[in-house]
Amino acid sequence: MLLIPKNWAVFQHYKDRLPPWIKLHREILNDRVFMGLPIASKALAPLMWLLASESKNGSFDGSLDELVFRLHITPKEYQDGVKPLIDKGFFVVASGVLADCQQVAIPERETETERETKKIQTPDGVSADVWESFVAQRKASRAVITETVIKSIQREANKAGWTLEQAMAECAARGWRGFKAEWVTEKQTATQKAAANMNLLTRGMSGPKPAPFWAKPENLEVIHEEPKRLV
Repeated sequence: MLLIPKNWAVFQHYKDRLPPWIKLHREILNDRVFMGLPIASKALAPLMWLLASESKNGSFDGSLDELVFRLHITPKEYQDGVKPLIDKGFFVVASGVLADCQQVAIPERETETERETKKIQTPDGVSADVWESFVAQRKASRAVITETVIKSIQREANKAGWTLEQAMAECAARGWRGFKAEWVTEKQTATQKAAANMNLLTRGMSGPKPAPFWAKPENLEVIHEEPKRLV
């Protein structure tokens, strides 16, 4: 799903360049509709404007998987924050607004994806098979592979105690466009809890059985006394 900010061509007009910053107009403080949005929406809006500045026409991938990865948010935060921005018209679904432009833009994005991917060599510690699967999955998702993407996956893999190869293999297998440590640590925690519960249930079952209370202790010294004779 492609999104474009409302009135982007009017407020963010740059010629043949993609600046590293955006204009944030003070009028937004007097916009009652914007100020009435949930906190999650007001926090995500500037980040989504920055994503829009990465393209000349202001359009960007607003899908769940892409924004969860790029903005480091949860699916719930996406639902709570992005939907009100679209419902109130601050971001428009670009499929209708830029129908003519998309016919040209999509092949260019695919070409850029192939060009960016060719620049990145197989990272150290990643096998050729895993790298090929990862590259194929990214191309199918029309997502570029950059040094920033690799570093982000490596950082999250380190948090989870995984190698970069393991993280890339998981992305390729699950069709993920990104990787977050919490996505796999939750699964690991559940597995560890199940193993701990099983240990509690089976504790002592494999060890030696204790002797019954009536068993004769081996180290007990028995004293034999002759009976006393009555006079």
